[in-house]
Amino acid sequence: MTPPSKFVAVGLSHKTAPLEIREKVFIPESSVGQCLRRLVDREVIEAGVLLSTCNRTELYAMARGEDAPDHVLQSFGWWPHELPLDTWRRYAYGLTDDEAIVHLLRVAGGLESMILGEAQVLGQLKEALAHARREGRVDPRLQIIAQGALRPGKRVRHETDLGRRPVSVSHAAVAKCQEVLGDLAGRGALVVGAGTMNQIALRLLKNQRIGDVYVTSRTSERADRLAALVGGTPLEFDHIDDVIERIDIIISSTSAAEHVFDATRIQHLQAHRHLRPLLIIDLAVPRDVDPGVDRVPGVHLFNIDDLQSVATINLEERKASTPAAEWIVAQELARIRRALEARGSAPAVEALVRRIERLRDSELDRQLAGIAPDDLRTRSAMRRLAEGLTAKFLDGPVRSLRNSPDPVLEASVLADAFDLESDEASHA
Repeated sequence: MTPPSKFVAVGLSHKTAPLEIREKVFIPESSVGQCLRRLVDREVIEAGVLLSTCNRTELYAMARGEDAPDHVLQSFGWWPHELPLDTWRRYAYGLTDDEAIVHLLRVAGGLESMILGEAQVLGQLKEALAHARREGRVDPRLQIIAQGALRPGKRVRHETDLGRRPVSVSHAAVAKCQEVLGDLAGRGALVVGAGTMNQIALRLLKNQRIGDVYVTSRTSERADRLAALVGGTPLEFDHIDDVIERIDIIISSTSAAEHVFDATRIQHLQAHRHLRPLLIIDLAVPRDVDPGVDRVPGVHLFNIDDLQSVATINLEERKASTPAAEWIVAQELARIRRALEARGSAPAVEALVRRIERLRDSELDRQLAGIAPDDLRTRSAMRRLAEGLTAKFLDGPVRSLRNSPDPVLEASVLADAFDLESDEASHA
């Protein structure tokens, strides 16, 4: 008998691993498809969704066998990242069934985020699910779970105060700027990268009456668009030297695989600035800025993990909303369970219908053999009677199964009562 599939979540996050570990397992968007194709082998791992962000890299999968969690944990530990397996095992976790589903629901709701209640992860999860669908790596059960996880993500933001006072890593970055520099009015800022985090950070900086704003990106069109949105100036990366004397803050968040700024580059820029204080906030994973830059005179460097000290913005108010959010998670877990159980009982319903219809047809054929072929009225009446009785007989068990609080158990009882497994095997 084929062992049942389990829902498994494996990975690591900011709660279990420091930045220097997380950046080694980060999977860029361009590689997600290849990773899914290799990991979802259809033998043990039947379906999967891969989420890789600055704070977590996790695989949500349907896997077969009693040792499914260990198998998935080990498979994901060997590849596609560069972390040694023993290091991976030290920081990674594996969750199964309800525990794994609750974890995914909490991730979608921002309850597992570094900044409690942040909303960006919901969009990232939507994109991860869409990517897995495009690769054909989502089966109906995983679809029920992953799509179901999006509901609490939306509900938490619409039904609790976590959504009414939104915060994000970008909010923490601007708070760090204020903590280090004080009043930001008139300060010059350079933003490297034109993604969502930098867009939010620039909007918040503008609210603080920031001075000159420059935007640079690998894609000049994106830099132009973002600069236009905030009244800034697009800038070629190679021309940073031309404006560096007017810059007090650099916020960098790109998808580059290597450092965008090394110590030599920053030393050169600081020479132009006569070693005046320069605040650099690196929001990227992997990091955009070489950690050695922190030793350059006048430079204050902070990475994404350093922002946890200012992640307490409105924290008590957000914590007060946590019970309501946890209640939503519990409701949605029950809803997902019911959907999975209903799907799990569907084969029993289909097998029962086939079993009864085969018995009906066999008995009807036996009785019709004694009726003259030209007695169409009698033959038609007997057929209608047989079909009507079959429908009435099936109505009760099928409705009971579909409305049962435990359809899997009731399906098992029906299967035993009508010997469905043997019947299906004999007609395979």
